[in-house]
Amino acid sequence: MFTRNSTVSGTLKASMSSSTFASGSSNSSGNSKASVDFARFARETFEKTYGAPTYVAAEARRSQGQDKVISIEYTTSQRDFARDSKRKVAGHMVLGIDDDSTTATVLAKGVPADAGSVSMSLRSPVDSSVVAVLRTASKTERFVEIWHDGALAKSIDVSSVHGEFYGDSTFGKLAWSVNGKSIVYAAEKPEYDKARPEPATPDNSGEEIAGDITDDIIGGVAGIADPRRYEVESDWGETFDGKRPPALVVLDVSSGAARVLAAPDGVSPGQAQCLEECIVFTGYKYAVRKHGIVYCQNRPTGIYTCDFDGGNVKCLHSGSVRSPRVTPSGKGLVFLSTTPGGPHASTSELIYYDLADESATILVPIIATPLTKQQTVGGTQLPAGFVGIYADQLPGEPWLRVGGDPAREVLVFSSTWRSASVVLTLDLLQRELALQTAADGTVGSNVLGANGDIVIGKCSTPAQPEMLVVGEAVCKAGSVSIQWQSIGKPSKGSVQWQVLRGEGQLESVFVYPPAPGHDTQFFWTDDSAAARPLAVVPHGGPHSTYTTEYNALAAGLVQLGFGVLLVNFTGSLGFGQDAVLAQIGKMDTLSIDEIQAAASDVHARGEGDIKRTVYVGGSYSGYTGALLAGMAPGFYRALALRNPVISIGENAAMSDIPDWNYAELGLEYAFDAPPELTPAAFTAMWRASPARLVDKVSDPLLLLVGANDRRVPPPQTLSYFARLKAAGAPAQCKVYPSVGHPLDSMEAERDSFVSIVRFFAAALKK
Repeated sequence: MFTRNSTVSGTLKASMSSSTFASGSSNSSGNSKASVDFARFARETFEKTYGAPTYVAAEARRSQGQDKVISIEYTTSQRDFARDSKRKVAGHMVLGIDDDSTTATVLAKGVPADAGSVSMSLRSPVDSSVVAVLRTASKTERFVEIWHDGALAKSIDVSSVHGEFYGDSTFGKLAWSVNGKSIVYAAEKPEYDKARPEPATPDNSGEEIAGDITDDIIGGVAGIADPRRYEVESDWGETFDGKRPPALVVLDVSSGAARVLAAPDGVSPGQAQCLEECIVFTGYKYAVRKHGIVYCQNRPTGIYTCDFDGGNVKCLHSGSVRSPRVTPSGKGLVFLSTTPGGPHASTSELIYYDLADESATILVPIIATPLTKQQTVGGTQLPAGFVGIYADQLPGEPWLRVGGDPAREVLVFSSTWRSASVVLTLDLLQRELALQTAADGTVGSNVLGANGDIVIGKCSTPAQPEMLVVGEAVCKAGSVSIQWQSIGKPSKGSVQWQVLRGEGQLESVFVYPPAPGHDTQFFWTDDSAAARPLAVVPHGGPHSTYTTEYNALAAGLVQLGFGVLLVNFTGSLGFGQDAVLAQIGKMDTLSIDEIQAAASDVHARGEGDIKRTVYVGGSYSGYTGALLAGMAPGFYRALALRNPVISIGENAAMSDIPDWNYAELGLEYAFDAPPELTPAAFTAMWRASPARLVDKVSDPLLLLVGANDRRVPPPQTLSYFARLKAAGAPAQCKVYPSVGHPLDSMEAERDSFVSIVRFFAAALKK
């Protein structure tokens, strides 16, 4: 793993030469050479800092007969600036492991291959040389492939069986049956028949009509569409726009026959796992409507089982549960559980379900406040400083085998620990939870998967993009320990960072360039840190966290000369459940005060220019930025806001997560009986909304909007922009077509970064 040096670590040193600004001149449109060159410089900075690959999946296996040789297959996501697209790439390498080293030796590395058509892949539990692959050949063509020893053994066309594969972490999961004869996965339900011309039929007008004329019609008949085709069947909101509901599909590997299983009424299935005689899955419940589910862990769900033909459905556990994982023995399950309703994300319990006893046991409870010392809670030993579990999902393959003991089942997973992303292990036999990576802000670590006694993961820092790491699980003094080795050596550069603690639970990650240089020439030339411009960047949510992992936006701004303050205000994850709940009912006050306190602290330390402080926020932190524009005019020289919540009442009526707008204000909301947006509720929402402060805004605002945003629909921001213009406020607005809440298309990412940089340059010039 990385060790932190307080003065050097990172890869952000640019390799720009003086020739960067030698080309270009005023063009036929009348653009000045300086403005064109600066825009190019901003775009090149974007490509440098956003261009690093991210690891989305990996598998590690020991080579047969060679314990110190490990084979790794991995998948990355990377931006291709020439093609203007994000690509998925598969790679392979062979490592040599030295017990006395902290770095693995790369013995061989394969040629990367495009994996854009692969939705998921998984090895058979019976024969590791057999791999199942879900492949999308085109918008209408889908195949399940079975590979054996690197050769295609079978390709099964499932295009007519179901719609698109679900490859996300919420619903998507590929699983083999225990005997290796079948696979289970999630895909869109088949589309109901559309109308087709009816072939000529004999005249039966004289015959008596049999049956009731109001009998149900199934399928496209009589020249009309299946009556179910146009019935309202909503999707699951942001990132699932237009997707038909998921269904589980069971495919017999030998015959190639695929069957779509009927889902229980009011339930969308996903995250399938296999027991010997049945399927385990997460069922996402809905009553009168589906509520947006991505980033939301508080939805009504259940852990279910069903037979391989879809029959005998049984709910094992209800609540807000997710991520079931079958233990290696097959005797039980573990899964995550969060308090239903309320905050969209919070502390999770880890629950074990005994299949024989049909009983549930809480292995790791919800932690109210960080533990001051090591202690045993509910029968599980927890480490000092433990803050609770904060994980959206468990790894797909999370089980370690330590010391060759089959009875010792060890779960490995990632979690947020204050401002760090860490790796934890839970020894189910010893009931011991252990911290396996640093939690002091030196590095961010995540698990990609486990196999035998090997863990494959990734780590990064604010200065170093993601790198793969491999760990060997061993038993020391009766406890599980992971010995890590990095794959490759981290580059050294000129970026520094530190974790700043404020009052209460306020904590920030401050990333900054230590000295001015060529790349900072437009924003920072004075050698004094007090003259360095400061970008205040709180996170969205509000229940999320900035950790000491690589952040491309922060890296880009730092390269240009900004100090970047990533603010974790009270309500952020990783600080205990009490901190999460402290935000409820104070969404327009508590975080506002803490964001300002964090910025003022940097000013007081002499680490940022109070007269050259700017703001970047998105979603909830776009909301706080819009509030600050009206409540603290003059504090920020400019504010760039991405898909901000402007009018909570309007958002409640249009968002895919209307409950958020009630819950964060402390108002009641029931998923099975959503409340009316009464005048009293709207008034409470209006009082907390930035929309009421339009006439107070005097600082430059840049609004960046995704036209297809389901979470914070654009009309409220566009209305806000019109009112700002009417009030004479210095505002700009950009709308990106065909992109949603994260503004994550290549064009939206590039243009929004360059626009923010040019916007700040103009504002700080005045």
